[in-house]
Amino acid sequence: MFDKEIEAIAKCTELIKDLDDDSKVRVLKYLIERFGIGMPKYQQPNNPVSNQIQGANNHHQEDTSETNYVESDEMDYPSLRDLVIKDYPKNEPEWVLVYAFYSSKYGEDSFTRDDLLSEYEKSNRRTDTRIKNLSQSISTGVKKDWIKSLNTKEYIFLEAGREYCKEILQGNSSGSTRKRSKRAKNNGED
Repeated sequence: MFDKEIEAIAKCTELIKDLDDDSKVRVLKYLIERFGIGMPKYQQPNNPVSNQIQGANNHHQEDTSETNYVESDEMDYPSLRDLVIKDYPKNEPEWVLVYAFYSSKYGEDSFTRDDLLSEYEKSNRRTDTRIKNLSQSISTGVKKDWIKSLNTKEYIFLEAGREYCKEILQGNSSGSTRKRSKRAKNNGED
């Protein structure tokens, strides 16, 4: 086991040695959060008992399927159901940003297109048109520096995306709602 640890350290060191300090911190932070290192057991990824109290000093994480708020260190976030009712995201790229935020543990983990599709289902907003335009909405997030591609299937949040998403969740979206226009039928009449 000790040899594997040294090998992992050597590989990580080799891969990040040429990065700037901020990039090194982001990589290390991602790895720590990805593997749940230093996190209470109830917050670690893939833990089947995450909704149970694990001792007198541990926190209780609520099941969010029927509640209106999700607990977080920084603020309480509305449920997806409440966001649909309140219509806080004003356009589809904002909805995708919110879905990404929720599916990535509030911008801390990476997320995939499949994660976003799952959020569409949870919020009951899935339509053929929205799914067909999902790649465009993701591209908008990349262009606005909200998110960044890690590879062809995985994305992470950038600080600007995290901050803007929090604004949306507080009802302070600066986006505009796009109204669909009805085309007039031209029957040859003036």
